[in-house]
Amino acid sequence: MRKAMQHIDKLCGLDKIELPLPREQIVRKNMRSNIDEKGIAIEKLKAFIKQKKMRQTAERILILSKIYDYNTFFDVQTLHEQINKEMRVSLATIYNTLELLQECRLIIRHNFSSQNVKYEKLPTGTSTYYKICTNCDKVKAFSDGKLTKSIALRNTSAFSIVHHTLYLYGICKKCREKMERKKR
Repeated sequence: MRKAMQHIDKLCGLDKIELPLPREQIVRKNMRSNIDEKGIAIEKLKAFIKQKKMRQTAERILILSKIYDYNTFFDVQTLHEQINKEMRVSLATIYNTLELLQECRLIIRHNFSSQNVKYEKLPTGTSTYYKICTNCDKVKAFSDGKLTKSIALRNTSAFSIVHHTLYLYGICKKCREKMERKKR
């Protein structure tokens, strides 16, 4: 088992770094490199698995590592293809691990539409907003300082907002232009 974990660490590039400090001790979270973020996520997963008295498998670590290589949304099929380039992992294992990672608050699942389910790393300390085109299923993430401040003002002693996500559904500019050309 230890040899398999060392192999996964090597595949993920984690054999070249020291283990990160606990999350609370990292002061410059915005200055972290992707490898630090990945290392922290792996340590969080290992602690979560230990707390739940589950087995720590090389497959789970590899799946999380591949997820942290993405800088945007991903779907299960793309993730499965990427992982199987290095190690044979069943689709069922990937789905089960994704559920575990959601429970561990390392990833978030987006149901943008009935046929458009995507995942992404859980943004740390940021609020996320998405524009989803109901015609072509294109998703664009954006930020809005005024909106974030407005929502932050809603904090009360009875309820403290930690994180929020907003989905705006509509028709993107490209689809609107196509629709207008068809009308002519």
